[in-house]
Amino acid sequence: MAGKLTCATHGAQDETFVCVHIIKTLKDGEPRGFWWGNHDGVFEAICSACNDLSEEDFLAQGPDIIAPLCFGCFCDAAAMNGVDIA
Repeated sequence: MAGKLTCATHGAQDETFVCVHIIKTLKDGEPRGFWWGNHDGVFEAICSACNDLSEEDFLAQGPDIIAPLCFGCFCDAAAMNGVDIA
């Protein structure tokens, strides 16, 4: 089940988790790919570069590669990459 967080843009939202490259897309508008899933009610996404890594190489980047993001921002990032979450 998703936790809650408060976003300056979207207000109270469900918490999602994304790679830091997707957050960079929100800041600079440059699409980086959006590979997403919903696991036990929690939305998660990684960019194309992270998706191309082996699981071992992805995990070797450490816990700082993943960050929380509100669901509204998650949907905004998906749209910037041509993905419709609805």
